[in-house]
Amino acid sequence: MGNKELKERLSSLDHFRGFALLLMIIVNSLSAFDVPNWLKHAPWDGYRFPDLVAPMFLFAMGVAYRISLEKRVSRIGLKRTILHFVRRYVMLFLFGFVGTLIAERSFDWGILQMLGATGLFALPFMFVPPSYSVILSLLSLAIYQIALDCLGLRAFVAGFDMGGPFATLSWCFVLSFSASSVGVEVKKEHVNPWKFLLGGVVIALAGFLSSFLVPLNKHLVSCSYIIFSTGLATILFSLIYFLVEVGGFRIGVLDALGKNSLVIFILSSVVSTFVEEALPVSTPVVYPVLITLCTLGGCIALAVVLARRGIYIKL
Repeated sequence: MGNKELKERLSSLDHFRGFALLLMIIVNSLSAFDVPNWLKHAPWDGYRFPDLVAPMFLFAMGVAYRISLEKRVSRIGLKRTILHFVRRYVMLFLFGFVGTLIAERSFDWGILQMLGATGLFALPFMFVPPSYSVILSLLSLAIYQIALDCLGLRAFVAGFDMGGPFATLSWCFVLSFSASSVGVEVKKEHVNPWKFLLGGVVIALAGFLSSFLVPLNKHLVSCSYIIFSTGLATILFSLIYFLVEVGGFRIGVLDALGKNSLVIFILSSVVSTFVEEALPVSTPVVYPVLITLCTLGGCIALAVVLARRGIYIKL
């Protein structure tokens, strides 16, 4: 696959986003009910597969970040590019803020707020060399963990979903790493996906080893959780890259979901919120499962229609 085609549309990234969205719909739809524990986030310290879904979404956003930014700078100039990205992430944040306020009647901090805030916070990092960007985000992660441990902020952070506004310092590492490593590599004429796989294994191992000092904890967005999740997301992306870009393997459903992932996620979240309000937690699991399957079917149908018509809705 040539450089120009990569820049236009990276199919493996759409597949990766689509896979993340598929998992997110399942987790969001079922986790509030009496389902097996492996379908729920770890209650405190520990790691379960739902804990990887949000980092996957953020990782995918990062892969496209530098590519999109550099294309826009060359086309419309620096000032308009910065305004475009600021507007995009403010809108993303506001969608989440207003949605949470209407649906849950609260000012909680959901995934859209996290994505918007992290995108804004990481924007200056996109204008420094990739290696410096990773170092700066790692420094931000270290500052976050030190403040968490030394300033008594655990209760404050744990009181929000996704760790709240302060955890943006931690989430930034996922976005900056994917933008400054994978995002930089996929622009090249000849891509070596083995580097992604090896790097992911090393980072995941580093996150796992660091968990002996700082436990894996999604609720606190601990540094070990972020590093471990970044490594796992890199491994998953490398495997999908192998299948799609090297092996020519295509899964139309994932590809379609990935092309309009944010809009479909917002719609699925609205459905999940109404379902949670309507059904008690003790509802037999068969009902939420059936509703989840219907939600998935509706989301897939919408994604396929939009993809076939070449409609890509971006916030």
